[in-house]
Amino acid sequence: MTLITPFRICFLLFTIAQPLVASTATQGSKNCSEKEFWSKPNGCCLPIGGPQTPPPPPPKGTSCPPTSHYWGQKQGCCVPRYPSPAQGPFPQCRKGWEWNPTVRKCLPAPTPPSPPPSTPSKHHGHNNGYNDHNINGSHGSNYGHKRRSNHLKSRSISLCPSGLDGCPISDVKAGDYECLDTTTELESCGGCTSLGLGQDCTAIVGAWNVGCDQGHCAVYTCSGGFRRARDGKTCIPL
Repeated sequence: MTLITPFRICFLLFTIAQPLVASTATQGSKNCSEKEFWSKPNGCCLPIGGPQTPPPPPPKGTSCPPTSHYWGQKQGCCVPRYPSPAQGPFPQCRKGWEWNPTVRKCLPAPTPPSPPPSTPSKHHGHNNGYNDHNINGSHGSNYGHKRRSNHLKSRSISLCPSGLDGCPISDVKAGDYECLDTTTELESCGGCTSLGLGQDCTAIVGAWNVGCDQGHCAVYTCSGGFRRARDGKTCIPL
């Protein structure tokens, strides 16, 4: 007959309790409500679809992936609106920005070094042998820049290079616009969204990575809890 000493009873109770404690701690860290999901990189529960009120803009010099993230004031980084896709790519930043997984935010992409300026050819009849004007006869005009002001909309659009559309910039003074290639522009795909045309691909619900292909939005990857539609244009909740 085996005797159970008080010491052995305490040992057995401790052994049984250990898995229960571990299980409770694990579940407690992921005890999110029905309207939340657990974000492992941030170590907290986040609201599904993002906050009900508009989140604050990211700090200067920082950006968030417009399709899938917003700035988390409490977390101090960009947080996802939906769970991250399993083994998915990095979230998609705006043009000119790159995702930094360490700080979980978009940072300005390194600017490649510009080639050295070419030496202008010499022409007879000009001082020092150089021409004072640009080749196209203009004085410092630059067609690639944003925010061109002009009171006549038709004239401002005509100033864009061939193949680009002049889209008004809604958040600046009237008359300013930017020249966009609406066949590839994510936020004005197929037309200027500021004029009620085209589509903002970054606004597709549940999208993680998107593109604008010949003026049509294309979803490449959906967030966790979504799947790509058969036409590849939207994400369908599971």
